[in-house]
Amino acid sequence: MRSIYNMVVMVAVILGASCINAHGEFYKTQDHNRKLESITVTARKTEASVREVPVSVDVFSDIMIQDAGIKNVHDLTKFSPNVHIKQNYTDHVIVIRGIPSFRASTHSPAGLYVDDICYPLHYMQNTTLFDVERAEILKGPQGTLYGRNTESGVINIVTRQPGNQFQGKVYGDYGSDNTLGSGANISGPLITNKLFMGAAVKYTNSDGYFVNLSDNNDQVADSEQTNARTTLRWKPMGQWDISVTTDYIDADNHIGAYRLVNGPHATKPFEVRKDEDEYYEEGGNSQVLRIKHKGDAIDFLSVSGALYQTIDRLADNDLWDDPANRMKNRLQIKERQYSQEFRLFSSQNDKFEWLAGFYGFLEKSDFNYKYDIVSKAITVKNPITDIDTSGYAFFGQGTYSLFDKLHLTAGFRYDHQDQEGTLIDPARDSHCSQDLSYDEYLPKFALAYDLSGAVMIYTSASKGYLAGGYNWLMNPVTETFSYGPEYTWNYELGLKAEWLEGKLMANFSFFHTDIEDKQVTQFDTSTLLNSITNAAKARSRGLELELKTTPIQGLDIFAGLGYTDSRFIEGDHKDNHLPYAPEYSYNAGIQYRSQEGFFCRADLMGADAYYGDIANRSSQKAYKTVNLRLGYERESFDIYIWTDNLFDEEYLTYVSPFDEQSDVGLDASPRTVGINCVYRF
Repeated sequence: MRSIYNMVVMVAVILGASCINAHGEFYKTQDHNRKLESITVTARKTEASVREVPVSVDVFSDIMIQDAGIKNVHDLTKFSPNVHIKQNYTDHVIVIRGIPSFRASTHSPAGLYVDDICYPLHYMQNTTLFDVERAEILKGPQGTLYGRNTESGVINIVTRQPGNQFQGKVYGDYGSDNTLGSGANISGPLITNKLFMGAAVKYTNSDGYFVNLSDNNDQVADSEQTNARTTLRWKPMGQWDISVTTDYIDADNHIGAYRLVNGPHATKPFEVRKDEDEYYEEGGNSQVLRIKHKGDAIDFLSVSGALYQTIDRLADNDLWDDPANRMKNRLQIKERQYSQEFRLFSSQNDKFEWLAGFYGFLEKSDFNYKYDIVSKAITVKNPITDIDTSGYAFFGQGTYSLFDKLHLTAGFRYDHQDQEGTLIDPARDSHCSQDLSYDEYLPKFALAYDLSGAVMIYTSASKGYLAGGYNWLMNPVTETFSYGPEYTWNYELGLKAEWLEGKLMANFSFFHTDIEDKQVTQFDTSTLLNSITNAAKARSRGLELELKTTPIQGLDIFAGLGYTDSRFIEGDHKDNHLPYAPEYSYNAGIQYRSQEGFFCRADLMGADAYYGDIANRSSQKAYKTVNLRLGYERESFDIYIWTDNLFDEEYLTYVSPFDEQSDVGLDASPRTVGINCVYRF
């Protein structure tokens, strides 16, 4: 480890000095017409410039993702103000603007879409980003266009489509803790202008950075994962664009990293005492068929999707190596989803722009949870739950422009959902069965005004909801087996501007969100069991500020600041903060890329303290990290050295009460260093 670190520091000094010298020479011949990159977004289901969209949105191009060293959705959220993630091996709950889900939930209040296909369970939502065209983060309810489980926002991932240009790359990465990453992608025409194909694969392997003091195993949290994707694209005529994309994932990880962070059995960071071989295995695939027709006045899009995923996880329940008190639990999940969406939208930039669509889906979720006291050979509980969900929706949205400056937007969605849930627990000799049905009406209104060609102000109001469901984990009885939806109304006021001939961009937004029927986990005194209820009312309010500037060619400076005050305003936990909702979050960075090929980048990211439960008992203090990347880039070959968490900041990505004396947590990565090589052809 020390030898790798010393090597990286030495190379960093050399490259850093070269960058400074190159900048001095390059400044003499700078391009004063340099402007910020213009990016088109599609997260609102039509193409538009970021500055023209009356909603708070962060967009990351493929170049931005590569430059920042972003590997997955967890990394992505660090660069977006007021976006946080409850991150452990199985929970990847995306928290936007301070709106989390309850303990033992299966759905996140924020939606994740990859090529217009929903990844419904939050277990799926730390997607690996590879061969991606861009990623978009929309903040605030997106129920009008996306429907259920988007009450706080949406993360939209768009993968790369093959075209007429033949291109590809091979890359490799090696870093701390024997961490290896490698991959390749290739795309190009099979028949010029007609048929195209693309393929990408990524493999990662790491020993991890935890040690089990019980047996001195320093690979107790090792990991291995393979991702692959293929795309076949056909353009039979100029107006038609048809593509089929398939995705594949296979992960085999050990997850012996949860530790007691306080109390009598607390251990130091990155040290655990375990007597179980904890693991997390994930497998799955998806297929997406997109058919698009561009007409003279109306465009048409059909998106057909199929998703299949399995998860098998075994965890140590007592988090200690006491043979007299040995407990474990195993969770198996099988998820299948089929969806179909049809969309019609205006193809010309007239005074009235509109879209209308239909969405339908079938989803089957199977959960098998088994809790054993191994030392006594007792199975405490074994709920086996089957949930069948079906739904459909009609939606539409239109924008009318007056005087070429005033833009009025209205949207509406009717969303219907049916659920059938059955639970059988042979260990407790219990059985629950219930059918649920919901009809939701999700409107949106927005008003935008162009103060000039480069400055827009806007205000909006929109409704979102998080679907109800079943308490499949916490010893339910018939009375506590289900819970209802929760709802949000979001009110937003914002400004988007470009100044200095496009060299400076500023986005500002203020929001207030009312949360009704908040889903919470609480103890039921009548049954002496934990239950999920809609007993709470909450609100979230705050602001976001983002600045980007390119003062000279090759030099980018950027910063983002988010403030959120998110708390309960009624119920047993009145005035408590919502969990996993830091009051402030921020990022700032500087990047320089010279014509001579030298690349330098530094990022500062941080967040305020947050709580890990609704009682506000467990917490993580404020933290900040610094990442550095230095490199040399040529036409076909790049080499970078990097370090993440330069100052070795210790903090938790997950914390929660364990018992009356202790909290359980998961340590974030320590300082890591490495080298990355890329070859393009």
